Amino acid sequence: MNDITLDQSAQEFEQLLNRAVKLIINTYSNLEDNKVFQKKSPQEIAACFDQTLPELPENTNALWEQVERDIVGNATFSAGPHFYSYVLSPGNQAGLAGEMISSFLNQNASKWHLGPAASEIEKVVLRWIAQFIGYEHYQTGLLVSGGSMANLTCLTVARNQKASVSLNHQGLYGQDPMMIYLTDQAHYCVDKAVGILGLGRNQIRRIVTDGDYRMRMDVLEETIKGDLKQGLRPFCVVGSAGTVNSGAIDPLKEIALICQKYDLWFHVDAAYGGPAAGLEELQHQFEGMEQADSLALDPHKWLYVPIEAGCSLFKHPQAQRNTFSMVPEYLKVDRSVDTSRTDFMEYGAQLTRSSRSLKVWMTFKAYGAQRLRENIRHDIHKTQYLESLVRDNPDFEVLTPAVLSIVCFRLNPREANLNPAELEDLNTRLIHGLEAHGGVFVTGTLVHGKTALRVCIINHRTQMRHVDHLWSIVSQVAQGLLLET
Repeated sequence: MNDITLDQSAQEFEQLLNRAVKLIINTYSNLEDNKVFQKKSPQEIAACFDQTLPELPENTNALWEQVERDIVGNATFSAGPHFYSYVLSPGNQAGLAGEMISSFLNQNASKWHLGPAASEIEKVVLRWIAQFIGYEHYQTGLLVSGGSMANLTCLTVARNQKASVSLNHQGLYGQDPMMIYLTDQAHYCVDKAVGILGLGRNQIRRIVTDGDYRMRMDVLEETIKGDLKQGLRPFCVVGSAGTVNSGAIDPLKEIALICQKYDLWFHVDAAYGGPAAGLEELQHQFEGMEQADSLALDPHKWLYVPIEAGCSLFKHPQAQRNTFSMVPEYLKVDRSVDTSRTDFMEYGAQLTRSSRSLKVWMTFKAYGAQRLRENIRHDIHKTQYLESLVRDNPDFEVLTPAVLSIVCFRLNPREANLNPAELEDLNTRLIHGLEAHGGVFVTGTLVHGKTALRVCIINHRTQMRHVDHLWSIVSQVAQGLLLET
């Protein structure tokens, strides 16, 4: 009987890889000229793939033609220099190569003997990330998919550590409500985590911010005191080290002192802004972050690693393992060989988990921390340059300055004397007009109820000339709207 396999011959496999590499290189060579957003409807995109289940192999050429036409051709090109939305980096070439090798090895990075090198590299890159940002009390951690899972992982540990009983055994039933404190600028994934953890979003205390969108310490302490008087159980304060709306950094040092005073878990969401703490000139803004009990950070954001790559870091060596460790009999056998093995399945919710460590390791090894810092610094300078262009134009106003690499601004022509509703409509049309243009990708947000353009630059491929190009398109679309007003 002949062997049955999905493998191709060595020659066919080489041709497959060469075709993929050629497609990637051709796309890279045209990133600057590619339209970032392909203004098409969901129905148009869906029609490209509306096919019946293929029972037989498709012609190779036809398959690749569809990949290039319908998949690459309909992509939003976040890898290019004209992408300014959300908090999404373009990735990097060394990380891409690492991702390819990880896919080939196909290791389950949950147990040491399923991926020995992957496990040891993960420990190394977690330590490197902590060193890069100055999280000097780092003891243990885990690579996860991104900021949402990193924050969920950290807050799960916080909840279990600060509960009055063992929640893994007794659960939340009958416990005093556990209160968590964050600002209205905190990322919504924290709200989701609170719901998933069964704490109830009614237990979130939303602390107001000051004029710079930073948590107010007087309000925080008064709120904690009020909850204690009511017999509630404060357990955690979440500080932001770079909010996604404006890049604001909470007063982390002061939060740490309050957490110590009231025996609360101090968690820092540094998913976006954390790597900027690696710049000597900005370290003072992140003072106090090193005191955090836990910290969430995304290498796939401002360390330019291809997605998915997030991480949770912890100050207390046993807290994470005590929360997640559960080892059934069939997973204990290899322990008799060497008890020093680190099995990451004991440090998070996943059993089967992909190896995310190699692309992070490759990024650090290929470029070095110094070059990464230089690119982070350059992103900040590019954002400050854009802010200066906005300030110099009398038809625009800055709503949030470039604290890190985010600036929010809106169209507000002084001579037009528009009322608030007219301004909202004008800026909504500006956002839609830029999306329709497709030459740059910029999205909107609300800043204290005002519709604004939000530009985030965490892109090592974006240069000053691209910022000029962005501003020329924004100005062009805006002028068209003003002529209609």
